[in-house]
Amino acid sequence: MSEVSSYKGGLGLPFSTLSEEEKSKVKYIITDVDDTITRRGKLTPEALKALWDLKFAGKTIVLLTGGSAGWADCYIRQWPVDIVIAESGAVMMGHAPDGSIIYTVNPLIKQPETNERRQKLLKATAGLALSSDQYARLFDIAYDKAKLTSDEIRILKNTIKLSGAYYAESSIHVNVWFAPYDKRSALEHFMQALYNIDGKRLREESVYLGDSYNDQPMFEYIPLSVGMHFIEDHRNEFQHLPMYITKGEGGVGFAEFTRELLRTN
Repeated sequence: MSEVSSYKGGLGLPFSTLSEEEKSKVKYIITDVDDTITRRGKLTPEALKALWDLKFAGKTIVLLTGGSAGWADCYIRQWPVDIVIAESGAVMMGHAPDGSIIYTVNPLIKQPETNERRQKLLKATAGLALSSDQYARLFDIAYDKAKLTSDEIRILKNTIKLSGAYYAESSIHVNVWFAPYDKRSALEHFMQALYNIDGKRLREESVYLGDSYNDQPMFEYIPLSVGMHFIEDHRNEFQHLPMYITKGEGGVGFAEFTRELLRTN
């Protein structure tokens, strides 16, 4: 059995400390954004400071988000991050050595077909609330969970399945896309193709931080994983837990982890 298939995620232990061995291995900070770095949609001062602290410490920061390509463009220009993979793996933006921004699309996306299927599903689900950043999305659809009833979410998921599309549920959205990729496979592809970093190296030298159901493929994939406190309150709903769970929610938990990672004895 392979290393990847045999690893099934962590125990969801309360986060307090990291061993020196765990700290020394971490070169790549791979993290979700909404309710992991942000909190209730806002970037708090402690979370922004944590990002800068990680950057000054020489860590490579990779945002892996279901957020729109529009948000990704903002993050890569304004935040101290190196790579943004957005729309659940559809697009990647990163910094080139000359300071320019690299932009590339997941090769599994067939654009005319994707556009046609996307419009068809939008028509079939007309009337269901879309995310406020839907206008800035290039390839996927995001539905706003806060504006949907539980019955509407159930019907939406059934409609998505019947359409042959793919979906994942975050703390705020139901994200839908139209090609066979997810956060994990997209991360592997972009890091290998553009930066010559293979999956083995990612698993050994990374930490993954997330907050919700759609982060489970990454909790399963990267042994050193950290979940925000939301997961503790919903742990029975998770198939794959992170290794650790923070005391704080969102950016508070992200800053909590960062302080411990960079703390020296």
